[in-house]
Amino acid sequence: MQAPGTPPAPVAPASMPAPDAITGLAATDRVRAFDLARGLAIVFMIGVHVLWHWGAPDAWISPVGQVISFLGGPTAAPVFMFLMGASLAFSSRSSFSSLAVRGLWLVWLGYLLNVLRGVIPAYIGLSTGVVTAEQIAPFTLPWLLTTVDVHHMAGLSLIAIAALRVAARPGWIWLAIAAVVVLTGPFVRGLELGTPLLDGPLTPVLGGAPNVYYAVVPWIAFPLTGAVYGALMARASDARARIRVFRWGALLGLGLCAAGLALFAISPPTFDVGTYWRMPPAFFVGITGIVLVWLAACDLLVRRVRANRVFTFLYGWSASVIAIYFTHWLVVGWGVGIFGFRMQPLAGALIGIVIAIVATALLSRFAIGLETPRWLERLVRRPTAGVAPEPAPLPISRAE
Repeated sequence: MQAPGTPPAPVAPASMPAPDAITGLAATDRVRAFDLARGLAIVFMIGVHVLWHWGAPDAWISPVGQVISFLGGPTAAPVFMFLMGASLAFSSRSSFSSLAVRGLWLVWLGYLLNVLRGVIPAYIGLSTGVVTAEQIAPFTLPWLLTTVDVHHMAGLSLIAIAALRVAARPGWIWLAIAAVVVLTGPFVRGLELGTPLLDGPLTPVLGGAPNVYYAVVPWIAFPLTGAVYGALMARASDARARIRVFRWGALLGLGLCAAGLALFAISPPTFDVGTYWRMPPAFFVGITGIVLVWLAACDLLVRRVRANRVFTFLYGWSASVIAIYFTHWLVVGWGVGIFGFRMQPLAGALIGIVIAIVATALLSRFAIGLETPRWLERLVRRPTAGVAPEPAPLPISRAE
């Protein structure tokens, strides 16, 4: 008991949540359903990438292979990008420079990953005769070097969103821009202006080349809509209000799923990975509905299921998603030398998925430093006249 007249003992400050793994912004709150969904998204990505790179085509079309492919579709990259936008609402402070620098760094990591996961192992494999050019076709060294994947698209989208935030906060304007991007996507994707000075830089944005998998148009629509969803979640006054946001989101999601099915019936698309990458309006509407329902399901899980090691593992992966994503591609790319390129039957592919998850978990600890480099952080935090510097982002932790 404290003696009369003595000052009260200082209260230890509560530990702040780790900054978001994608935006690098210090978080003011944490939504565990988001952590669970993003952790699962990276697991599903590993599954589908191992299946398509180590597994034989017969394994892809098996019932189990189709389930893995579905999980690696709507509940993987779309969730990843949707939550990138949603996380913006839970940052205490941000600026255009901090987000733009983060975006540039993600783009750089994307091209670095192209070299490490593709160019180097392919060059070694071709030089030693482990694989032939015919076996890995259409992949060539220039193709692998200039591939545009999630890293590139996320980084460029983050830069665009940073510019948009200067003009308007997430709201109806953001949803309108997302709608315009989705509706015009089929017409502008692959558009060429006839000059390499413009067509080259615009390739990751408009996706004209065959090795552009995730282009900014129309994929930026996911973080745009996710930012509005995150803003609604951040404004919820208490836990019950957040549950209502999840539930109303799920109801809206069911409506969007129905609308997507109606659009499929009116103009049946081709259900292949190329169509998924190009994300026509019917796909975007339906997949956004699936994302909203999936987030509500994740919220139900974290509220009804007691904390356990699986949740802790997935929360840790969500907090270190850049290192996990980067590492898993190195495992997949170099693993071709062991498992072969698209040679494993379904059983071998399933074993490969487990091995890839374990290897990624063990090796990703060496890639934790892939958040924004310190010299770039110092550059961003350099104070200008009359403007207070931004607080330094907290170090990313693997788990809480």
